[in-house]
Amino acid sequence: MSNHFAHGYALLIGVGRTAESRYSLPVTVKDVQALKTVLTDPNLCAYLDDSEHIRLFQNEQTTRSEILDGLTWLKEKAADKDATIVVFYSGHV
Repeated sequence: MSNHFAHGYALLIGVGRTAESRYSLPVTVKDVQALKTVLTDPNLCAYLDDSEHIRLFQNEQTTRSEILDGLTWLKEKAADKDATIVVFYSGHV
């Protein structure tokens, strides 16, 4: 028997660095990293720790295109009738 939740999917987005460094919020990236730790902990949520179950975007890799691709990916995963979907954003605009 597996100790993992095979139907859990998450899109985690943390934008801490900004073009104007005085407005940067590095703790936002720590937020998404901490949530990933909780989601993948086998004693808590037990999500599988791979790119088919969790997508983590941080700072520069967090483009509009990447976010839209991530949402499309989640929509496809939602076809799984047992899916649990998490979308988490930490940052500011």
